Amino acid sequence: MSSATLAWVHRVAVFVHVAGVIVWLGAVAYHLLILFPALRAAGIERPAYYAVVRAIKRRLRVVIGIAIVAIIVSGLVNAELRGLLNGANGYAPLVRHLFYAKLVVVGVLVVTFLTALPLLQRVSVPKLRGRLFKAVHVGVLLLGLFAAAVGVILSR
Repeated sequence: MSSATLAWVHRVAVFVHVAGVIVWLGAVAYHLLILFPALRAAGIERPAYYAVVRAIKRRLRVVIGIAIVAIIVSGLVNAELRGLLNGANGYAPLVRHLFYAKLVVVGVLVVTFLTALPLLQRVSVPKLRGRLFKAVHVGVLLLGLFAAAVGVILSR
């Protein structure tokens, strides 16, 4: 591939990566900070509340799932083009360590996405389940912001 083509592939991959992060973290922040507080404040009866929340969760899992695939694929393309996967560019050890730390955090986020809701459904005490749900979302938001910050640090 020509250098001009590689430059365009890199630009598209960066755009897809950033868009995926915006969708994922934006959905988590919206869910946690706006949607659930508004639903609680509206005083909706419990059966209707749970029906709305279940429908929202189903839709979000599809949208966020697509965003995660986009983030992973575009991230791997970016890392390969920049030589982070094969060490070809001779990056300083700190840069490689930051990149590997980001990979670990992204792995934790993906595992959380795949397992948190099914595990939370097993919690039989509604109040505890709600608190755990909030804690998971806060953790995902903080880890996602950390991964995004490391991505900014690693960018040229």
